Amino acid sequence: MKCGDKEWKHCRVEKMGCTGCYYDEIEVDEFVRTESGHIFKVDEEKRVLQGIKFLDVQYGKIVDHNKDIKRLIKIDDLLKYKVNSNDTRIDNVKEFFNPKTNKKYLGVNGWGLEQIKILKFIPKEQFKIIGYDIEEVK
Repeated sequence: MKCGDKEWKHCRVEKMGCTGCYYDEIEVDEFVRTESGHIFKVDEEKRVLQGIKFLDVQYGKIVDHNKDIKRLIKIDDLLKYKVNSNDTRIDNVKEFFNPKTNKKYLGVNGWGLEQIKILKFIPKEQFKIIGYDIEEVK
């Protein structure tokens, strides 16, 4: 999508050969998730979007956006959460099937994302980068 006159005045990235931007699709205060698993919140001037577009080699393209950050959680992301207690747990997000409603839902240990208090999440792409693989000793 090409930027209009309003965006062209403020965008330095497109003048350098960018193919377009996200001004029409993504609103201020929305969260965006990139291919590399980075999560950003869009600021008033939408400079975050320009930065992502300019540094797309580092961050990748935007794959999802939403005002509710919980909507950016995907299968295999790592969550730190609580369920009805002070006990904090860490687990990977999985897809579950509810036989009563015949619908699939995302959750951890059978709990749906709306049933738990999410304290923190690490996108699976970031976990692969920051995690250190430990080989088993035979």
